[in-house]
Amino acid sequence: MKAEFIYQPTSGQYEEKTFDLNSSRKSQIWSWVKFTINNGIEWVGVFRGEQKCIAIADKINQVATLTSDGLYILNIDKREILFFDQQTELKDLAEIPSKDKFIVADYDQIGIIDENFKKEFLNFEFGIENIEFGEYNGNKLKINFEKLPDYDIINGFLNTENWKIEKE
Repeated sequence: MKAEFIYQPTSGQYEEKTFDLNSSRKSQIWSWVKFTINNGIEWVGVFRGEQKCIAIADKINQVATLTSDGLYILNIDKREILFFDQQTELKDLAEIPSKDKFIVADYDQIGIIDENFKKEFLNFEFGIENIEFGEYNGNKLKINFEKLPDYDIINGFLNTENWKIEKE
């Protein structure tokens, strides 16, 4: 299973499905994501909002797409939205190494979304802001953030086994 943001494809190049919002508050910007399911079939999903991130949770057969208009979680085999959160405060998104949950960040919190779309925010010993995810090193997610109250810039890791922040 693969997913990647692409530029608007040529008409007819891929089978497309548009995931529009049933809301009066929606942007005029669109993002295109090319999905490749396990049997090799490719198709394109069209989403409202400017592209931000994609994460794949293979173990639960879900793909999360974050745009400026919201978070979409799909079953790409069935080409259907399983969950949509019009919470546009989310800034970053990743899957956890066990590939059965998603991790999200807004401006000052990090949260976990499970396969039933329950979002639980993590509690740390200090406040954080301006969170950015990096790459994984084993079970540790590289994160950069500002530590409150002094706004010290911290480069560290989030250990996804105990959900603690470790300094680099």
